[in-house]
Amino acid sequence: MKKYTIIVLILFVYAVGMFTWGYTKGTITGTEAVLYSVGMSVVLVILWFLYRKREQYRDRMKSS
Repeated sequence: MKKYTIIVLILFVYAVGMFTWGYTKGTITGTEAVLYSVGMSVVLVILWFLYRKREQYRDRMKSS
């Protein structure tokens, strides 16, 4: 597994844990938790694609 995939997965698990903890403590509502988790998921997918593109670009520069 690539390093950037592991980083994004760790951030995803951390975010889900924080949303779950906040929901069980009562500091955020269920709707807020779902909206924040969807938003965070979108940001993490974009981050994953950017990391992947950066590595592909780096590989192309090494091979040229």
